[in-house]
Amino acid sequence: MRILVVDDSKATLEIVRRSLEGFGYRHLSIRKTNNPIDALSIIGQWQPHILLTDWNMPELSGIALIKAIRKKQLATKIGMITTIDDDNQLKQAQQAGADFVLCKPFDDEQLYEKLLPLVQGVEQSEIILDEIEELSEGLALPNLAQLEKSLVKLTSNELTVNIIKPQVFDESKLPCIMAVFEDSETQKIRSVALLDLYAACILAKSNANVTNGHIQRVIKSKRPSKYVMETTQQILQKAAIVFLDHQSRKSLRLKNTNFIDHTFPKLENLYKTPANRRLDISLQTPPLAQGRITIIGF
Repeated sequence: MRILVVDDSKATLEIVRRSLEGFGYRHLSIRKTNNPIDALSIIGQWQPHILLTDWNMPELSGIALIKAIRKKQLATKIGMITTIDDDNQLKQAQQAGADFVLCKPFDDEQLYEKLLPLVQGVEQSEIILDEIEELSEGLALPNLAQLEKSLVKLTSNELTVNIIKPQVFDESKLPCIMAVFEDSETQKIRSVALLDLYAACILAKSNANVTNGHIQRVIKSKRPSKYVMETTQQILQKAAIVFLDHQSRKSLRLKNTNFIDHTFPKLENLYKTPANRRLDISLQTPPLAQGRITIIGF
C-alpha cells in the first residue's frame, strides 16, 4: 500500500504519518512532501495507491493538484485534509475528483473511517471474477462456494470470499499462519493453507474476546494473540470438511497450525506453485482490512 501525503505543514505531515503507521495496513510505504509541485513528479514515478493532500498550499492548490491527477486519468485514490469546512467549497473538492474531504482538526478514528473505503477499493482490485486457470484433477482443494458457505456459517454472515490473483512471496507475506491438512487414514499431507494476520483476525472475530481494538493490537505487534490462534485453529478444523480428496471422496483433517515469522526455502517455494494447483482468496468483513489466504494442493 503506497500512500503519498502532501501538506505545506510539516507538523500535519508527521501527524498523518503516525496515524497511518498505527492503522496496520499491509506492506505500507509512505512518502511525504510539503511541495505540491514535487508531488506531481513523485506521483508520476512512484504511482501511489492513495494521495492525501491539503487544500491551501503555495505554488499549487490541492484542488489544482487533484485536477492535474484526474486529467492524467491515474487510478490514484484521493483524500483531501483541510481546515476549510464551507459546504460549497467541500462540494468543489468532490467535483474536482476528491474521494473524501476530512476537516482539520481530526482524530485517528475519523481518518481511519474516511480511508477505509479507499483501502478496500485498492484491495478489491486484486479480485478476479473467475479462476484464471482450471485446477488440476485429484488435488484436495476446496470448492470456493463450499468454502465460503462453511466459513460464513462459522464466522459471520457479512463475510465474503473472493478469488484473487496468485500471490508471490515478498516481505508482506510474513508473518503468517501455516495450516497443514492431511488424509485422515494415510496421514499424508494433501493441502497447505497460508493465512496472513488479517485473514486470521477476520476468522477469529467470531470470538467475543477478539474486538476491533484487539485486532489492531495484533496487527501492530505482528503477532497473533492466544485468542486469534486458538479461534483460527478451531475454525480451520471445522472447515476441513470442504477439503475433499477427490479420489477417496473423504474430507481431510487439520493436522496442525503454526505461526511463522521468518522465511525459509520451502515457504518461498509454496508461493511458486503453479496456478492450477492452488487457490488464492481474499476474506472481507467490514470494517476490517482484506485478509488473504493461499491454499496449495498436493
